[in-house]
Amino acid sequence: MRWLELSVTTAPASREAVAEKMIVLGADGVSLEEAADWERARLDGLGDIFPEAIPTDRHRVIIRGYFTPSLLADGRLAELELFLSQLPEFGLAPATLALNDVDDATWESSWKDYWQPTPVGNTLVIVPAWLDGSVWPGRKVLLLDPGPAFGTGAHETTRLCLELLEQQLAGGETVCDLGCGSGILAIAAALLGAAFVYGVDREEVAVRASRENAALNSLGNVTFRQADLNDDLLTPEVLPRGHLLLANLTADLLLVLSGRLHRLLCQGGRIIASGIIRGRAAEVAGAFAAVGYRLLEEKSAGEWTALLLEMKG
Repeated sequence: MRWLELSVTTAPASREAVAEKMIVLGADGVSLEEAADWERARLDGLGDIFPEAIPTDRHRVIIRGYFTPSLLADGRLAELELFLSQLPEFGLAPATLALNDVDDATWESSWKDYWQPTPVGNTLVIVPAWLDGSVWPGRKVLLLDPGPAFGTGAHETTRLCLELLEQQLAGGETVCDLGCGSGILAIAAALLGAAFVYGVDREEVAVRASRENAALNSLGNVTFRQADLNDDLLTPEVLPRGHLLLANLTADLLLVLSGRLHRLLCQGGRIIASGIIRGRAAEVAGAFAAVGYRLLEEKSAGEWTALLLEMKG
C-alpha cells in the first residue's frame, strides 16, 4: 500500500505540538528523530551508533507522520501547512515541511532498527518488544511496542513523568493516566506497584496500543478506555478516584483541567503534570495553586518541565 510521509523539521520545543497535530489529523504513525536521542543512546552504551546515522544539527528535530494518499485531496495537508505557519505566533520555532512516497515495509518496520532500550530513573528500563529484556538484571523491564501511538519513553516529558512516578509509588495505590498514548505511564505505574491503574485517551489507536502493551507485560490490573477529557469523564462514576493522576498533556489543556481534576483525586491525592514548555511552568503551577494545590516539586529536562502537585487537605 502507498503511504505519504510528511517530514517536519523544527526546533525541539515544537516537536510535541507538531506530533500531536499529526495524530489529530489522522496519522497512522508518528516518529521523532533528533541528535540528542542518538547521543543519549551512545552514552548509555546501547549498541554501536554509527556517526553517519546521527543528525548533524543538534538544534533540530524531525517529526515524520504517515498518511494515506487521501491527505492530498481532503484538506488535511493544507490544515497542517497552516498550523505550521502559525507556530511562531505561539512562541514556537518555525518549521519546514517535506512530502515523500513510501510503502508499507518502509514505515512500519524501519524505525525499529533505531529504537533501543531506554533506562529511566533507578528502577525501570523500557525495552522494545522485539528485543530481549532479560539482559537488564536489577531493573523492572517495561516491554513496549508503540505502533502508531505516541510514546516510547525517549521524550523528556515522558521521562520526567516516569522519574517522578518512581518516587511517588510505595505500592497499593490507584493511579489514573489521562491521555495514555502507548500506555507507557500506566504500565510503568503497575510495574512499580500500583494496585489498580486506569488509562484514558481520545484516540482509538492509542487505547488499542495501550491494551496490547499491557498484555505484553502480562498485566491484569490495568484498564484502558477511549474517552475525551471532558466533564462527563471527570467523575468518579466513570473514572475511579485515584491517589495519583498522571497528566502528560499540554500547558493549555492543563490550564483548562486545573479546576476539575480534584474530582478524580482521593483526599491528599497528587498530580504529576507534564508536557509543559519550561517558560509556562509558573503559569500552570499558579493555576493549580489558585484552586487548592501546593507545588511539591518542579523537574525540568531540555525545554520541558513536569510538576508534582498535591491537593491540600
